[in-house]
Amino acid sequence: AATAPANAGAEAGDDPRVYEVSIGRRTGIDIGCDLSLRWPYVFALVPGGAAELNGQIAVGDQLLGVGRTSVVGATVAETTDLIASAGGDEVLLTLFRGSRAELQREVGFAAGPSTVTIRVVQQGLPDVVFTAKAGCNLRDELVARKINVYRSFTRWTNCSGKQLCGSCIVDVTAGLDACSRRSIDESSTLRENPPSYRLSCITQVHGDITVAVQTPVGAAQWTR
Repeated sequence: AATAPANAGAEAGDDPRVYEVSIGRRTGIDIGCDLSLRWPYVFALVPGGAAELNGQIAVGDQLLGVGRTSVVGATVAETTDLIASAGGDEVLLTLFRGSRAELQREVGFAAGPSTVTIRVVQQGLPDVVFTAKAGCNLRDELVARKINVYRSFTRWTNCSGKQLCGSCIVDVTAGLDACSRRSIDESSTLRENPPSYRLSCITQVHGDITVAVQTPVGAAQWTR
């Protein structure tokens, strides 16, 4: 996924939309992001939490920095790790009062491709290659092209995207970093499988990938 320039500033300067605030490390901020799990922003304030009590931070503000480290275009995980590792009782946050699109214009963000190329490997069949819209749902794109992602003995008992059954497991053999990150529930469901195995029902694709369908899955996937 494309990111902002590495030197994108995180310090408050002349722009009145940029401000700094020191609050407790238990910030009371629910951090949101875009579909690629990047570009952290204030999704919600926990009632009675440090951010709400401070009064300066507003829902929708974009996070620019933690301490003196830029988080412009960073992942949610990177941002929360920086907050957790901050020394002392408080953490310095730099924020931008505006939309993600406004921030991206300010930092010269280069948007990623509008389309992606997906190569599908199926045992005993020629590879299928197609283009789709960036950010697309992997399962939906495969099913739309009549590529069967479901295991024959589970397709009628699938969980409808609740990340529980594992019936739509695929193996992203190339371009895994171009996919959305595993959620906690997905990681739990796939815990006996390689890191490249994904639940296609909740995987978004932001760059070119190669994916194998109907790959081997251990018996423990269905018996635990």
